[in-house]
Amino acid sequence: VNLLKKHHYDLERMAHEETDEQVLNSIDSESSNPIPVIYQSGYLTIKGYDEEFGIYRLGFPNREVEEGFVRFLLPYYA
Repeated sequence: VNLLKKHHYDLERMAHEETDEQVLNSIDSESSNPIPVIYQSGYLTIKGYDEEFGIYRLGFPNREVEEGFVRFLLPYYA
């Protein structure tokens, strides 16, 4: 939550995030990117893969997970 707020991360963007394998597998305390943590926590899943560019398209696995995630975060953004 703190990482998302600190970097003013756009929650709408998260539902259609695109990233590469290196980012998905990188979790460290110095990172400013919340996507690896959220992906490895299971809130985001791989929705597609562009073989030509090696880019993964991420999204919430279903509407219920997305709504629960956003509901959890809303008090922190208000």
